[in-house]
Amino acid sequence: MARYVRYSLSMYLLMFIFNSNPLDVEKVSLPDLVARVRKGENVEVVGYEGDVVFVERPKGVVKGDFAQEELSELRKRKPRGKPTEEQLELAAEVAKRLAEAKKLFKIIFGPKEVTIRTGTGFIRVVEDGVKLAGFKSLEEDPIPLVIDVLRSYGEVKLLRPLK
Repeated sequence: MARYVRYSLSMYLLMFIFNSNPLDVEKVSLPDLVARVRKGENVEVVGYEGDVVFVERPKGVVKGDFAQEELSELRKRKPRGKPTEEQLELAAEVAKRLAEAKKLFKIIFGPKEVTIRTGTGFIRVVEDGVKLAGFKSLEEDPIPLVIDVLRSYGEVKLLRPLK
C-alpha cells in the first residue's frame, strides 16, 4: 500500500510540472506568427497574453463530428509539392486577422492546399477555391473576419453541416 501511495504522489507531481510548463509552447509576436505562416510552417495558436501569441507545432487537423458526405469533399488529394505562393499569402492574411481578433486556430499545410481549423469548423483552401466545413452559415464566427480574403482567392463553398 505504501508503494502505491508514493507512486501516486510522484506521478501527481510530474503531471503538475508537465502541465504547468508545456514543452512545445513558444511565445511569439504577431509579425513573427505571420512570417512563420508565410514560410509554410504548420502552427497552432493555443492562447494570448497581451501582444504575445502562444504557438505550438500541431500534430494534424482533427476533423471532429462531420457527416461522411461532407468529409468526402475534404479528403486529401494526391497532388505533389507544397502550397502555392497565393495560398501561403492567403494563409498569412487569415492568420493575421484571426490573431488580431484573439481567436484560437491551427494551420496545416499540405500539397497545394492549406487547412485552417477554427473552433468547431475548418477552412480548406485548394487550387480551385475554398471549402468551409462545420459552419452553419457565412455569418458564423470567425468567418466574417476573413470572408473577403477567402473570396478574393476564389469561389467559397459552404459544405452541408452535420444534422
